[in-house]
Amino acid sequence: MIIDTLARAAVNPLYPAIIRRLLQALEQHPLAQLATGRYAIDGDALFFSVIEGKSRPLHEQRPELHRRYVDVHLLLEGEEVIGASPLDSRQLSDGPFNEEGDIGFYRGMGEESLIRLRPGDIVLLFPGELHRPMATLGIPGRLRKVVAKIDASLLPGE
Repeated sequence: MIIDTLARAAVNPLYPAIIRRLLQALEQHPLAQLATGRYAIDGDALFFSVIEGKSRPLHEQRPELHRRYVDVHLLLEGEEVIGASPLDSRQLSDGPFNEEGDIGFYRGMGEESLIRLRPGDIVLLFPGELHRPMATLGIPGRLRKVVAKIDASLLPGE
């Protein structure tokens, strides 16, 4: 997991080139003016979606994880809390993993860390990192955000 701002992360030389490429592409798009929906940068390997919705109480959000893609959450409007936890034996699968959508849902979070996002903040969640996005600890409110995906096979290996 990485927590940063879009402006800093896009030029951070310590991040892999593919992450910087995605973040620089996001900086070049007029995100505030884009309609909700999916936008390709490099087909299914690198893309993002603009999402609008309302935050919900953290305890109502279902934990989810991905196996194929790195999730990059960029908050555009509102305030968001994302709960995050490594996957371990305390979490139980809540149904079959959806390979096509690269998403699985779970019951329980184990030792959950809370990440508070304000506009311009980003969080990168890697495959196998359980998370509960679009949450609040207070009164639910409007959110506008980008969720970008990086095929994990594009990251440098060991």
